[in-house]
Amino acid sequence: MLTVAASLSIDLSKFQERGSSPEGQAILRGISNPGELDNALGQHPSDNVLQLMAKAIKVAANTQAAIDQLSAQIEPPRLSKEPDFGSVSRDELESFRRDLGTAAANASAFLPRYAAILKAEHEQIESATVSLHVPREIADELLHGVTQRQATTLSVISLILSARVDYYRAYDKYITFLSGELGSFKIVAGQFVFPDQRAVERYNVASQAMTSAGKRVNELETDLKKQQQPLPEEWIPLTGVGQLVTKK
Repeated sequence: MLTVAASLSIDLSKFQERGSSPEGQAILRGISNPGELDNALGQHPSDNVLQLMAKAIKVAANTQAAIDQLSAQIEPPRLSKEPDFGSVSRDELESFRRDLGTAAANASAFLPRYAAILKAEHEQIESATVSLHVPREIADELLHGVTQRQATTLSVISLILSARVDYYRAYDKYITFLSGELGSFKIVAGQFVFPDQRAVERYNVASQAMTSAGKRVNELETDLKKQQQPLPEEWIPLTGVGQLVTKK
């Protein structure tokens, strides 16, 4: 019985660590982009940590695509183009305002859906660490990094959604003002011309509020894009690169 137990212990150890060795883990050092990973995999196709990195990159790309797709669903298609205020009717402006309300409601409600996308990414990577028999210390460090990255990403997304709500509401006030003034203003060389100074002042307040809110959304979305790396950032400690080059 002791002999059989010892034999089983040895076999299990080999199974758990197959494809992983100090040399294999050393291969990971210095990889900073998918091209270098492809080269390393070509030379060491059975290395489980390299296989995990390739899987993680694919999952991260699919996650980003799902996030982009969800973001595109926030706004009804009509909001992609501003109304032609030289010919638009009040009914058309009211319909446009309803779309702004829909967009604001979506932005207020979509955060759990983003969280679900990130949760699915985490689960896929965790499952891959098991199926590829990656050493526990590497898997734990990687998954901890995934959790941290996702927390940061979700925090920025939350700020973006809140900023979008502010933008849609400011846009709504802008449209409401112009709808109320419809027929009294003219558009000359692309500029609104109002019959009195009071209307000009009200227009400037509404326009500036909308522009400021839109600028805030753009700034936050730019910050989110800057977080994207050639490789998911949780690999930085494992590759020893220090800081990966940010995508442009």
